[in-house]
Amino acid sequence: MFTTGYVPKHRCASLPNVTFLEDFGINPDHVVDVTTDQCTLGITTNNSGRTSYVELPCVNGFQYDVARETSIVSEWDLVCDRAGLAELSQTLLMLGQGIGACVFTSLADRYGRKPVNIVCQLILVVASIGLAFINNIGGFTALRFIIGACQQGLGLTAYSIFVELCTTELRTLAGCTGGLAWTLSCMLLAPLAHFMQYYNWRYFQLATVAGLIYGIVIYWILDESLRWLVANNKVVRAEETMKKICKANKTDFDRARAVLHEQILECKQAAKMNKLHRQLEMLPITEKNEEENLLEKNGSPSAGDTDMAEPEKYTILDILKHRDILKITCILGFIWAVNSLTYYGLFLTSSSMSGNRFLNYFLNALVELPAMFIVFFALKRIGRRTLSVLLHALSGSALIISVTLVATVGTTSAGSIGSVVFSLVGKFAVTASFNCLFVLTPELFPTNMRNAGIGVASAVARVGGMLSPYSSTLSQVVIWGPGVVFGSCCISASLLFLMLPETRGRELPTTIAEMREWSQQKRRVSEICLEIKQ
Repeated sequence: MFTTGYVPKHRCASLPNVTFLEDFGINPDHVVDVTTDQCTLGITTNNSGRTSYVELPCVNGFQYDVARETSIVSEWDLVCDRAGLAELSQTLLMLGQGIGACVFTSLADRYGRKPVNIVCQLILVVASIGLAFINNIGGFTALRFIIGACQQGLGLTAYSIFVELCTTELRTLAGCTGGLAWTLSCMLLAPLAHFMQYYNWRYFQLATVAGLIYGIVIYWILDESLRWLVANNKVVRAEETMKKICKANKTDFDRARAVLHEQILECKQAAKMNKLHRQLEMLPITEKNEEENLLEKNGSPSAGDTDMAEPEKYTILDILKHRDILKITCILGFIWAVNSLTYYGLFLTSSSMSGNRFLNYFLNALVELPAMFIVFFALKRIGRRTLSVLLHALSGSALIISVTLVATVGTTSAGSIGSVVFSLVGKFAVTASFNCLFVLTPELFPTNMRNAGIGVASAVARVGGMLSPYSSTLSQVVIWGPGVVFGSCCISASLLFLMLPETRGRELPTTIAEMREWSQQKRRVSEICLEIKQ
């Protein structure tokens, strides 16, 4: 919205003549002066030596220092008492992102990543083109809601496919590649907007749609996630996809097929074990103990028994049914919301940079590159959880130090510089932590719940994004208020990370049974450590 929703300098348009004021009960013969402000007309009258002053709204419209078609704000006069309509379109975009993150990701877990990705792609193209031909703010806002929903459906399903395509060693690449794509796209947006700043905003909108043209051929290029196919017993389609991969990589398909069937067998065994555990939970205590003893004596179900196991289908509601999943989702939801609130809030509460707005936007995107590269190399040497704890602790501490300097020696030159430096350190750390979250989150959910888990986390993040504009209002009342809120939330997030399992070097979980095994391993390690201390 820094181009489409750009708010230019404006003031009330001059009246064609003073007789225009008769409609407002003002005698034109008594008018001695008319002044124009941003949102009001000042009318000074003199009636028999008695002077009075009246303020009226901009009854003759507005004048802008740019052409009216430069942005939606100037074209539809979304200023003064109508300024909230432009903000509403941005709020509904984020609301659409939240709803799309829940709905489309859940559908992707049930029906596959590819079909949902393609449908979102097509709707996004049509809605984005339609946006350029809308002539009212109501239709514009509605399409922005649809675009937000489909954008999340497209982005999150594509990311899931990428993550599930990568091996354990290469999963870090998926998260950092997504961050790199985001940063580069923002950087490219700035010169495009600068080049088209004197054109109609509709042309700029159509130019951005060009980046979605690949959606026309994506159906023939994109393959379904192998992990999703295996988890849902789509063996024939999985073999077809693997044959294409082996042909492209010039590897032996028969050997890869044998490994694939080994993985399928393991998935079936895990599904069977999970089903047995769930049945045990529903039995009375005496029967439950007998069944558990029988299971311990006989071991895991045999390969023949697992043929009857059906793939488990999950929805977002299943998150509420499983304690381990619910705990992880609640923790991740809070952390995502904190990251979104802090990331966008720092932008809104920072002092406006002087100079060219396009250059400033470019520089704001550019500073995220170092954070992304540092995360990429650090994740290979430090665990996901450890790095996330350090980054959130660094962000929270830096922001608290920054507001402390503002509240104490902020009026001095050294205090002002120190506050800015620590604020930038906090922004750097929270940007890096976002990249960590994109790597960590999909690694914590089983295959048939992975998209839903990412979707819920992303949806909750939109809540933080919606709250972030109020940080500027808080800063006007208490200048150090936003920094304290951001810093405290980041410190809390770093502590909550300690309750999550470490995922570095682990295969992506296929079933809830595997996630329970993680939790049991963590509890056993805690018990052993307690015994050693005693």
